Amino acid sequence: MIARAFAIAAAFLAIAATGACRDRADDGAGAAGPRATAERLLELHGLLGRQPEELTPEQKGATVDRAAVAGLVADLGAYDEFTGDLYVGFVVGALAEQQGRWTTAMDGARALIAAGNARILFVRRNGAWKVDLAASVPDVIKERAAEEKIRYEAAKAAGQGLR
Repeated sequence: MIARAFAIAAAFLAIAATGACRDRADDGAGAAGPRATAERLLELHGLLGRQPEELTPEQKGATVDRAAVAGLVADLGAYDEFTGDLYVGFVVGALAEQQGRWTTAMDGARALIAAGNARILFVRRNGAWKVDLAASVPDVIKERAAEEKIRYEAAKAAGQGLR
């Protein structure tokens, strides 16, 4: 399901539009900073230093360590698995697409990484930087995810498998 969520989230990137971000000297690039969290999230998805189109079909369909991802996302438990996967897919897709071009603004226990048009909010919880999905996923993506979940549930109820 994660591979499907990633594919859907990548399609959502085309319609994503969010606010602005300012650069700061402290870019969160330290070993435990928000950039390190973003890079670990990409690494878990096989995308650190790579673009999604560079992955083989096997790599795209590979299982991602859910517990490791959950450790990098502050509010993943607030969503059902399907929706959470779509939201994480959006964040991962935005970060992957803009690797090397991120800008970071930090304010205490909050950091914002601008990845193209996407703005990914990180919050500091228990000494670690974690993605805040609720603040990072634009409303238009949330609406599309809800529509996709309805289609998924209808197909599941009709006994149709996902391809």
